[in-house]
Amino acid sequence: MRRLLAVVSITVFADAMLFSAIVPLVPVLSDTYGLSKLGAGLLVAAYGAGALIAGIPSGMFASRIGPKSTVVVGLAVLAVSTLAFSLGESTVMLGAARFAQGVASAITWCGALAWLTLATPRDQRGKAVGTIFSIAVLGFIVGPAIGALAELTSLRATFLTIAGLTVLVAAFAASSPAGQAEEQPPDALRRILGDRGFFAALWLVLVPAFFLGVLDLLVPLSLDDASWSTIAIAATFIVAGLSEVILAPLIGSFSDRRGRLVPVRAGLLLLGITGLAFAALDGPYAIATLVIVASIAAALIFSPSAALISDRGESAEIPQTLAFGFMNTAWAGGVMLGPFLGGATADALGNAAPYMVGAAVALITLTSLRTANATGAPAPTAE
Repeated sequence: MRRLLAVVSITVFADAMLFSAIVPLVPVLSDTYGLSKLGAGLLVAAYGAGALIAGIPSGMFASRIGPKSTVVVGLAVLAVSTLAFSLGESTVMLGAARFAQGVASAITWCGALAWLTLATPRDQRGKAVGTIFSIAVLGFIVGPAIGALAELTSLRATFLTIAGLTVLVAAFAASSPAGQAEEQPPDALRRILGDRGFFAALWLVLVPAFFLGVLDLLVPLSLDDASWSTIAIAATFIVAGLSEVILAPLIGSFSDRRGRLVPVRAGLLLLGITGLAFAALDGPYAIATLVIVASIAAALIFSPSAALISDRGESAEIPQTLAFGFMNTAWAGGVMLGPFLGGATADALGNAAPYMVGAAVALITLTSLRTANATGAPAPTAE
């Protein structure tokens, strides 16, 4: 189990690190290629677009070849796409590489989470998923530092090194025990498409992903306008991510005992209030503080919602690989729509508008939630 936890942890760490490495590079790339907020949003969103398109197919693919093989394939794609990003010399090439990294993300996360949850008892799943999310957030923290390092030294050399290290991680995963096998019933896709509660749980993943996608685009640009350096921007996201690293396992464990939706409700309320505060405040220190608060809100939502998706999949006899494939699609939809719609709305109406949209989505979701019982094992439904 320790080796499995190490493999899954390193896998999600590498993926999250590459996802967030672009955050402090947004102002640099915008200046280099003359990008508008919409153009920069499209570049940031390319990762989410790849994960969105590959999410469900990766779940079906993983259910056939097994979680371990899926992780190895995903890491191989991640290495190649990172190599392509290091060699990119235009926004088209960089966007295509980011899209391919998103495809790899969907594959690796699907395999990694299924690999872990199949080896974890249901009453410990929230803690296990929370631990993995904390490792992923640690990768998200390191990512901006990697982006800042690339800007200060060499983008090409930095990402070439990461591509090489990813190959080593793939070799480590390939040498690990395969773990528990999983069968895909012939009607698995029909079952999942007919489960309203399962899709409500997916929505709970999409909401914070959308909000954070908006932040990943607009916060670096706002802080850059306030003359903050790339290192200072990266430090903002590092400090924010540390709160998630600490809280995610605790929140997951709490959801095992008290129900999945108790922390989710608190997170949605906090996310809504934070969005309104973003819309009202524009000072750089206020923005940096609100990024930290938003990270805490996201931590309250992500881990319990992922465990809830796993619970629903198990109850409906849906393969965990397929359940997490759908979860990847929901997450990717949020991180793609966040910077894309955030950039377009900010260009048209100002920065406050996308924050207001994010706040409204969170608060409407909160008011529509209702629990079936105290455990949170049955999924929430939206009224």
